[in-house]
Amino acid sequence: MVRVAPSVESLREFKAVSLALRLMGKELRADINKATRDTMNPVWRSLVAAKAREETDVKILVPGTRIAAGNPPQAIAASSSRRLSGGGTPKELARAREFGAVNRQAEKTYTRRNRKRPGTHNVTRHTQRQLPAATRSGRVVYPAFAELAPRMVSLWVQIVVRKSHEAFERGGRG
Repeated sequence: MVRVAPSVESLREFKAVSLALRLMGKELRADINKATRDTMNPVWRSLVAAKAREETDVKILVPGTRIAAGNPPQAIAASSSRRLSGGGTPKELARAREFGAVNRQAEKTYTRRNRKRPGTHNVTRHTQRQLPAATRSGRVVYPAFAELAPRMVSLWVQIVVRKSHEAFERGGRG
């Protein structure tokens, strides 16, 4: 699973909203979290799906893509625990698929029994050839989050301000 969240320390406005959210009532926080998920989930899912270039990226990195509302909200990708046809889950395979393999020529040798004739023999397999080349900055999720982060911060601040204003308006009239 890949989990990324904007840094609370990076922006003064973001930090102020984060502190204000801690002081709000439980119902208002729940309302803000629901609005955050409803607004940001479609945007995050579409960005990750658009950045996924290969079919394997789509199968591993797109399932389970969602926004976990909170203080601050987190963007999550590849959180599905449903087994793929090869036996692995997107949670288990996501990091290798996102960042690639350092040594794609790595070999693993093991011993197995021969099915047709008695005895054992050594088998050598290239275990990382199916992975993309290594990259430090990620291939799908991290570039998508880099594109989303400014919008996410701005949108979250707007949601918090709007919902707190609406709650103040309701409380002031009744």
